[in-house]
Amino acid sequence: MDTDEISLVRELRAEAPVPDRAALAEGRQRLTEAAGRSRRLRADWRLAAVATAAAVVMGALIGTQFIGGEEGAQQGAAPSTVFQLGSAAQVLRDAAGEVADDPVPAPRAGQWVYTKDLEIRAQEDGPGEEAGGPRETEHWYRYADPEFENWRSGDDHSARERFQLLAALPSDPAQVKERARAFYPGDGESVARHDFGALSMLAMSYPADPKGLAEVYRAMATVPGLKAVQTQDALNRPVIGIRYPGERDLFLLDAQTMRFAGWGSLDSPTADGVSAVLKTALVDGEGKRS
Repeated sequence: MDTDEISLVRELRAEAPVPDRAALAEGRQRLTEAAGRSRRLRADWRLAAVATAAAVVMGALIGTQFIGGEEGAQQGAAPSTVFQLGSAAQVLRDAAGEVADDPVPAPRAGQWVYTKDLEIRAQEDGPGEEAGGPRETEHWYRYADPEFENWRSGDDHSARERFQLLAALPSDPAQVKERARAFYPGDGESVARHDFGALSMLAMSYPADPKGLAEVYRAMATVPGLKAVQTQDALNRPVIGIRYPGERDLFLLDAQTMRFAGWGSLDSPTADGVSAVLKTALVDGEGKRS
């Protein structure tokens, strides 16, 4: 574990009040359920969003942290600031332009996807539970895994299936959203909320065809009401947060690469469930890191 990174996160939380058990109950239950799975990228965006959380943000409010907006003011768990960018539409169109001409990866069957993330959880010590606080997690997934292709495992998809879907996306945002909804079926939410969730899942894909990823961003730009903020993740890296109207969760994009960087929230830089992507790579075998 990288001691410097974890020490930094602990310093960020030094003055944070401890949330009560009632406030943590729902999140703890979601995290406990998630820990029992293999932590593959679930097709159901709601399960993937277990790793939603918080970001330090640059701009306006400092100190004893109250964040306003249409949801009303809320007291945060740690000092942070938010620089509101307004509508996310132009931000996402700009992001599409940034990634569209990136080099096209050439993944091979037999390779593995390696991921390393920083996560902060509020779980308490107990049977089957991990101690609360920050931890680095590493996972390996087969790029081409027949068990997770052709709907053999419900609505899960292998990295290869996601890559192939992205590579075949059309340029019409309406068609992109339709394909995303079919790829990641919803469960009673509005069409707009389903669109945002399904497109977010596609944008998390690694490896990703760059032109397909650009089409995902352009389609996301047409989802009504999305807002953008300029922010930092839990390790102080600059990111852009995209949020659905009425919600405080943030879908984070690296401010330089415009690729998926983790999950955040308007409420705290290091809240329960914070997720920051540290590394993703295609490797030649399970257990390899480069």
